[in-house]
Amino acid sequence: MHKRIAIIGAGIVGSTAAYYLSKAGYPVDLYDEGIGQASRAAAGIICPWFSLRRNKAWYFLVSQGAEFYPKLMTDLESDGQQSQAIYHQAGAILIRRKQSRIEDDLKKAVHKRQQSPLIGQVYALSPAEIEARVPWLHSGYGGIWVEGGARVHGDQLVQALQEASQTMGCQIIRQKAKLIARPNSSVAVQIQAGEIQTYDSLLLSPGAWLKDLLAPLGYQVDLQAQKGQLFNLYHPDWKNNTWPVIMPFGQVDLIPFADGTITFGATHEDEAGFDLQINQQSLENLRQEGLQWAPNLATYPLHQCKVGTRAHSSDYGVVVGQVPDLKNVWAISGLGSSGLTSGPYLGYQWAQLLQTGSWTIEPQAFTIEKYIQKI
Repeated sequence: MHKRIAIIGAGIVGSTAAYYLSKAGYPVDLYDEGIGQASRAAAGIICPWFSLRRNKAWYFLVSQGAEFYPKLMTDLESDGQQSQAIYHQAGAILIRRKQSRIEDDLKKAVHKRQQSPLIGQVYALSPAEIEARVPWLHSGYGGIWVEGGARVHGDQLVQALQEASQTMGCQIIRQKAKLIARPNSSVAVQIQAGEIQTYDSLLLSPGAWLKDLLAPLGYQVDLQAQKGQLFNLYHPDWKNNTWPVIMPFGQVDLIPFADGTITFGATHEDEAGFDLQINQQSLENLRQEGLQWAPNLATYPLHQCKVGTRAHSSDYGVVVGQVPDLKNVWAISGLGSSGLTSGPYLGYQWAQLLQTGSWTIEPQAFTIEKYIQKI
């Protein structure tokens, strides 16, 4: 008989873990209050290979996360979900301010492709070549083409994972859950109605709410909430486009989707934290920065706005591992703005850990005690 599993937090990590465990026949209860998921604040780009971040543990997760997406889409297709609208490897154009950065990127591609073959072809583009590929883009700068760059619709991915999980027996409980201390370093889960359930294994993946979830058990958690906003423009003539993801230097990315929308995203608002109200000034600032690259889109009104809450630690390290001093309780959080890239891979790896007893997450590289401490 399979162990009973509970997952608190049905964002990208929790929903992926629930999907793969349900697929393997485990009874899974997935708890989620449905507030502020980080995937709603993510711009939807899978192209991590040329980041300037030097954190090797972070790069391991995002590079493996990018490589994992084709498998995830194949698995969802096999379980009756339509993946075409969720994930598409349309390529990415990375616009660079300096020619020296382009040359560095081309050198990195040769080395990184050995471990990340999904990168595909990488070559330089002139400003004219960039604008020829994307008619509404005005660059003025050169850049690089990355064949393996992809776009992902975070909301649709979470929905597909949950639908597939439910068809395989997963129970999704749309209530706020809290932890109750039990003897022998174990915990139980209590919902608002007062019902208490015990489980053999428990994953805590509630994003920035991990701090509140563990506080009643006497834990201090190094996590901050960060508000993210994005918006879409829409025109029916843009449907079924094949435009790539655009990653200029600066704070804004432009992501065309096949449904006729172009996403401008996303803001990074540390002081706003858990605030989920639309901030028009922040969106206007985002719009103005985006229009520097796409001035021909200035006449299009905002079609849809989204707000979510990301979690990041004080040093932007990822929080992953078994919670100190608790039996069979794990936590995954602090993914920041790269959650759509690394989140599915982490959820899958935790499912592998429960099924096989091992995962690719090395405790030496991800020291959870640095971020979660008993006080």
